[in-house]
Amino acid sequence: MLEVTESTAAHPVRGAGVLRVWMVVAAFVVVGAAVPISLHFARYGLNVGQIILVTFTWINVMIALWEISLNLRISLIERQHEQFVEEYRGRELDRVIDFFTARIRVREILRPSTWAQVWSSYSLFDPAYANRKSFGFWVDSGNGYVTLIPSLLFIYGLTFDIVPARTLGIVGLIVFWMMFYGTVIYYAAYFFNKEYVGHTRRNLALFIGGTNSLWIFAPAWGIVASIILINTDSYGFLR
Repeated sequence: MLEVTESTAAHPVRGAGVLRVWMVVAAFVVVGAAVPISLHFARYGLNVGQIILVTFTWINVMIALWEISLNLRISLIERQHEQFVEEYRGRELDRVIDFFTARIRVREILRPSTWAQVWSSYSLFDPAYANRKSFGFWVDSGNGYVTLIPSLLFIYGLTFDIVPARTLGIVGLIVFWMMFYGTVIYYAAYFFNKEYVGHTRRNLALFIGGTNSLWIFAPAWGIVASIILINTDSYGFLR
């Protein structure tokens, strides 16, 4: 693990910027997905299967960058977790709202310490993300480093024939299976260790079920699409 020392005190993003954190996240997802989808549409027309794959895979690019921040700033996250547990006890949802509605300066957008707060906030629901010895920390850190480049290759390979369809299918099968398998094991560990104790059903449905279920259903479609690419060695059904 590459550990980078962070001297900043552990507290939420603050600043005089006009942007909010949620605006940056929304812009990254919408613009980042719109570019490859538009390029694909200009060449081949509308394809719903391609739109779903590209949108999800681009979200995974964003998450991968956050996961790299998790790895680089684990010491900061551990400190913030201790602080937030005391400050937000019994109102964990407020911590998430405070982070995503906080003002953010442009120069803070590229700082790993900014996006580390995703994990120190999430750690109020699952303390594994403030524990460098946990499976959750390592599986997500690994996802960040390992899937970033393959995800970008898959996104643009569906349009520009960067590699043969069968090759891209193999890449997709590996990446989407990693996501699917990792999420299933994460759920198993979370419930086996009873990390849900003390949280409301609403919060669990939103932050454990809602966020992670995307990494069950979307990778399942990615696996199916990748198998078709491998078997047919053709991009036809996604164009």
